[in-house]
Amino acid sequence: MPRLKSFQIRVKTGERGPNRMPRYVINGFTLEFDEFSGGFGPGETFEATGTPDSFPHTLALCGPDEGEWDIEEVTITYFPFGEEPYTLRFGSLTLNSDGDLNIWRTRPQPVFDV
Repeated sequence: MPRLKSFQIRVKTGERGPNRMPRYVINGFTLEFDEFSGGFGPGETFEATGTPDSFPHTLALCGPDEGEWDIEEVTITYFPFGEEPYTLRFGSLTLNSDGDLNIWRTRPQPVFDV
C-alpha cells in the first residue's frame, strides 16, 4: 500500500447538496479539506485538496449530517509518495447521513492486449 501524500477531489452536485462543508475520513479520523473552491449547493461543483500524508487503510467522502446529497460525478486524483499521480472517476450516486463514499482505490493495473 503506497503512502498517500495528497489527493484532489472534484464533485459535481445534482439537485440536492449537503447541509455543510464536505469533509473526509481517513483511517477513522474526520478531517476538513486543506484547500477548496467552488460550491456544494444544487448544480454547483466543489473542488478540494486533502493532504493526509498517511497510509490510507480507509478513505471516504463524508455524507451529509442530514438529508441527501445527489452527486452527478466525482473525479479524484491521488498523489502517492514516490509514484506518478493517477485519476479515477465515479458516476452518479446519492449519499445520506447513514453512509460515506469509499474513495480509496489503489492504482489500477495496466491493461494491454496479448
